[in-house]
Amino acid sequence: MLFKLSVSNIRKSIKDYAVYFFTLVIGVSIFYLFNSVEEQKAFIQFLSHAPEVGNVIKTLLKSMSAFVSVVLGLLIIYASRFLMKKRNKEFAIYLVLGMSKRKISAILLVETLLIGIGSLFAGLAIGIGLSQFMSALVSDLFEADVSSYEFIISTKAVRHTVINFGIAYLVVMLFNSMMISRCRLLDLLQAGKKSEKLKIKNPWLCIAIFIAAVCGLAYAYYTAAINQRDLTNKKLLLSIALGGICTLLVFWSISGLMLKLFMSVKKVYFKDLNSFTFRQISSKVNTTVLSMTIISLILFLTICTLSTCFAFRSALNKEFRECCPADFQLTMMNYEGLSEDNQHKEEYAKETPEELIEKAGIADVFDDTVSIDVFLQDKKTEGRTTVADLLGDHLSEVIKAHEDHGAFIDGIDNIGVRTLKISDYNALMELFGKETESISPDEYFILSDAQFFSDGFSKAAADGITINYSGHELHPAFGKALYNSIEMTATHETVCVMVVDDSVLEGEIPKQRSFYGNYKAAGKDEKRSTDTEVVKTILQWQEDTYGPESYSYVFSYVTTRLAIADMCIGIGAMIIFVGLYLGLTFIITCAAIIALKQLSDCTDSYERYEMLRRIGAEEKSISKSLFIQTAVFFFLPLSSSHHRICCPP
Repeated sequence: MLFKLSVSNIRKSIKDYAVYFFTLVIGVSIFYLFNSVEEQKAFIQFLSHAPEVGNVIKTLLKSMSAFVSVVLGLLIIYASRFLMKKRNKEFAIYLVLGMSKRKISAILLVETLLIGIGSLFAGLAIGIGLSQFMSALVSDLFEADVSSYEFIISTKAVRHTVINFGIAYLVVMLFNSMMISRCRLLDLLQAGKKSEKLKIKNPWLCIAIFIAAVCGLAYAYYTAAINQRDLTNKKLLLSIALGGICTLLVFWSISGLMLKLFMSVKKVYFKDLNSFTFRQISSKVNTTVLSMTIISLILFLTICTLSTCFAFRSALNKEFRECCPADFQLTMMNYEGLSEDNQHKEEYAKETPEELIEKAGIADVFDDTVSIDVFLQDKKTEGRTTVADLLGDHLSEVIKAHEDHGAFIDGIDNIGVRTLKISDYNALMELFGKETESISPDEYFILSDAQFFSDGFSKAAADGITINYSGHELHPAFGKALYNSIEMTATHETVCVMVVDDSVLEGEIPKQRSFYGNYKAAGKDEKRSTDTEVVKTILQWQEDTYGPESYSYVFSYVTTRLAIADMCIGIGAMIIFVGLYLGLTFIITCAAIIALKQLSDCTDSYERYEMLRRIGAEEKSISKSLFIQTAVFFFLPLSSSHHRICCPP
């Protein structure tokens, strides 16, 4: 009996359940879509040669799924409240006819269960279908070759979706039962007759607050999006907080001004049903200031998250292409001549990168190669040149810029300068396919691509700072620092490398030796195979020659373009997944909340629309009034969010 009644209620209320049902379907499909990523062929292929980054992505997606399941659970509870509110009179009739609250709860439980099962299966079906298209996105993000198509159903994602959805729905069922047990017959009968009181606020106060809030939003936008040069972490947080407060004040002031402004334009106010429409809009805005502000901030966060994620991935890929112009780099530290506590490293200090490559038997895999020596004065060297010497009067500017952005520079006054011969620099630039330079014996120039440091060195070079390096008086060759590096890294992070004439470093012992090369292999697969074999061979040779604990005293490292590429691809994909996952979830949540709010308000105002029909209002005019109200409530938070976008590229 109760089951038949529940099915009958669903059929009669199919329109009311539509928004609720489709919200659940979309939520389930997105949940499955992102949880199935780890079983996509492209991700498995990426995981095979970058397991560490892949495992981080899997862990992050699981964490995001937990957060999303909470958000969707709260959304389901909100939607359930709307459905229960709409059926207050129905529940009141059940109580009047003698039905117990327990049986009403049972009816609601069956209805909720049927809708939940239907939306779960529909959502999984759509999610499985969309996941086949998702494989194309995953392949692009991980730059994987997936030429052979395979239809995949992730049983793990299905299980995870069912469990999380089941938990959320169990909470909703308990919530509904509690609501029914606490409801009173009188409240149910009079629920539709309660209306919000329309308060007309002081217009001059509203105007003053509106102007102040708009000015605050303009300042926050300027600070975060336009004046990025002086943007610090503290200023960014303050601008976001100011933007949130000003958004709340804008909605509050609009709610007080809206009706007053409409009433002042009498020709418009008294035309058709405009007086009714404007009062409805003003009443709704007046009672939903906080919720509209929250929705606006969520949309703002969503837009910023999506745009920032794609911009970050694009910037990361661009930096990778600039910072990794070769296939391979082997760097070895030369410990010759160091203090007594480092004498156990002397044996390894005799090796050069070329000798190691030759002894390991992998010299024939390289095509073009270059070796350079990097010099660094010992801390005990008298008159040692430091980074502070090269920055001069601009040292304090660099320190302050780092501190403003939350970074701490420890002992910058004592950071030594890595120095390079001009001949080695030009040979390396030829390998990298970049411009070479020429300088006089008494000149130097600085390589720096680290934020703030590069600007500081350029200003110091423009000032013509002269330094004394090992008895050689040197002055800047150019009026700026060169935005360049000698290291293969994922991002620009070279603080300072000084390039001088070969004669300046004659007779000095290099502290770092670096070998660079490009593989003979042409194809991507062949290069990866070569890359894997080269790294494995070097590490094995080092362990066989110096023992399994050699990593504790042998300071050398291997860097390859493919290893850095895997890391960048993984980080970029991770950022995109987080942005899309959270972005789509927040958009669905906001749209569903606004839609349910509008449906709820229409339900509360049903008698008002019936009264309009009795006094002769046309259906066309009533529909137009509803359309205007809905449009205002959907686009007001979006327009506010759009004007507050402050995500730097």
